[in-house]
Order: sequence, then structure tokens, then C-alpha cells
Amino acid sequence: MSTSRVFTVGQVLTAAQMNDLPQGVLTKASATAAVGPTSGTTELDVIVASAVTIAGTTRRLRISFHCLGINNTVNTDTFRLRIKEGATELNGAQFLANNSTDVWGAGLQAIVDSPSAASHTYKVTIQRQVGTGTATVDASSTDPITLTVEDVGQV
Repeated sequence: MSTSRVFTVGQVLTAAQMNDLPQGVLTKASATAAVGPTSGTTELDVIVASAVTIAGTTRRLRISFHCLGINNTVNTDTFRLRIKEGATELNGAQFLANNSTDVWGAGLQAIVDSPSAASHTYKVTIQRQVGTGTATVDASSTDPITLTVEDVGQV
């Protein structure tokens, strides 16, 4: 349970109240080179964030992914992006390509309530679900692939 968020003028914050506040960005990974192409239906790691140790078990994390675009080689193929910790999918989204010249931007978030106080490594993967083509996750120096892990406060 969170501590009170009602403060009065001149009040000094206690350690418990300070611990209740968001801790901000814990780690951020970025890549300026394209990743891929995918190979068959084999899951491909797009980006991995460095390991983070959580301050306590009553925290809430937001994990955010962004890329310039994803392009495919075959019309109507379906690909799935996943935010994962190890083999566990935290959130995912499927993308259906309209034609093989499409480049579609992608963003995805996952919320993790009460992670253990151990070290955690998060990553994003892409995998073909339907079709025969491949996909490449695009990036540039001005629009990199990013994966950010933030502590957004107490649960």
C-alpha cells in the first residue's frame, strides 16, 4: 500500500514517502543499425536492455519499445513483436503487412507489477507467425531502435 500523497507546506518527506515516488529510467538500450532479416519462423532478438536490479518488490515498471519501422518481403505476412523477460512474454502485438513495400513503425509497452528484487533482463523479439517472407526492423542514427525500462512508482 502506498503512503499518503497529501502533503502540507513545509512538511519534510520521510524515507517511506520518498520510496513511494517514481525512480525514473533504470536502463535504456538503443541501436542505430537495422536488425534482421528474420529467418523462417525462428524468433529473432531485436534489442536487449542491460540487467537491472529492482529497488523493492512493491515497484511498478514500464518497459517501452520503439523502432523507425518494420519492413517485410511478402504481402499479407503476419509478424509478432514481443517484450520478454527470459522466455516469458510480458506483452506482444501482431502486425499484418499490407504489401511488401510497406514500412510500418512500431511501438509497444509492457507494465510489470511487483517484480522480484533480483536482477532482470528485458528484450524485444520479432517472429513470423503467418506467411513465407522475412522482416527487418529498421533504425537510423536519428531514429534508433530503443528499449527503455522505467520505475514508475509503487504498486
